[in-house]
Amino acid sequence: MEHLKKEALMAGLFGTAEPASENRAESGKNVAVSQLHPSEQNHFRVEEDAAMEELIASIRSKGVLEPLLVRPCREQEGYEILSGHRRRYAAIQAGLQVLPVIVMEVSDEDRDIILADSNLQRPHIRISEKAWAIRLKYDAIKRKTNGEFVSGTLRPLGSPNQKSSEIIAEQMGVGKETIKRYIRLTHLIQPLLNLVDEGTLPLKAGVQVSYLTEPVQQHVLDVLEVEQMKLNEDLAKQLRETLPEGAAVDEIFRLLKPERETAKQEVPKVRIKVDRKIRNTYFPKEYSDEEMQDILITLLDTWAREHNPDYPGEMPGKAEASASE
Repeated sequence: MEHLKKEALMAGLFGTAEPASENRAESGKNVAVSQLHPSEQNHFRVEEDAAMEELIASIRSKGVLEPLLVRPCREQEGYEILSGHRRRYAAIQAGLQVLPVIVMEVSDEDRDIILADSNLQRPHIRISEKAWAIRLKYDAIKRKTNGEFVSGTLRPLGSPNQKSSEIIAEQMGVGKETIKRYIRLTHLIQPLLNLVDEGTLPLKAGVQVSYLTEPVQQHVLDVLEVEQMKLNEDLAKQLRETLPEGAAVDEIFRLLKPERETAKQEVPKVRIKVDRKIRNTYFPKEYSDEEMQDILITLLDTWAREHNPDYPGEMPGKAEASASE
């Protein structure tokens, strides 16, 4: 069952686990499920997996033990869910009509931070969901520290000179470069981000591709799918540094499959195996494989002109002969 750790959410908002300030009104009540609306800022999918089945069974047996965090909707009746989207879904599947909630008066910035933190606490989270959670929190903190947030309901996050990425890195216990990589992933088109989730596209390669324009990213995806190939970080970096803003599919193909382009420009080669007995019987010992190859092709050309009506009359280019040992 999903357990919401309210103290951790408050720590994300205030930079501390202390209770909310006096200016922050909170109240508990029961609300009809029909009045609880998913947040439009929620980028996280509710999965119908084994964990969800377990949550549904628990709610059916014991009810919703941990209230949802909500705030009053601004453009419709009811409440916007800040934390508890999975519990709402499970409760509906379990047949509940009313759910316990805690109503909070919070700004858009605080809503985004709560949404992000509640999802970052989940034990199993996709790379894409983690990326969007960090991006959501990053943007919210940046607005607050840039002075765009003026409601005064929260104490400042981090020190005055700390950047948003540094604040999040400190709270999550990771390096700020890691935070920046996750944020870059949110600039990938969704199909490429899905490949990152699947493990087909390495995270660091995805970061490099994220710097390309969306049309070029789509071309990269097309080439990867058609050629059934994988993209590593080095190739992705080459694409980022080489491709122009409006690069076409052909340009991407040439970078990813240079050996295919080289092969197109070469004359097709013939490979003829010469048995040792034939070599010793018909050719001088000093003849090389290439010389034997030329003689055999000339003889075959003469024979084909006489006996093969479909012969185009063009001798193939010289090839490297392979003698059987």
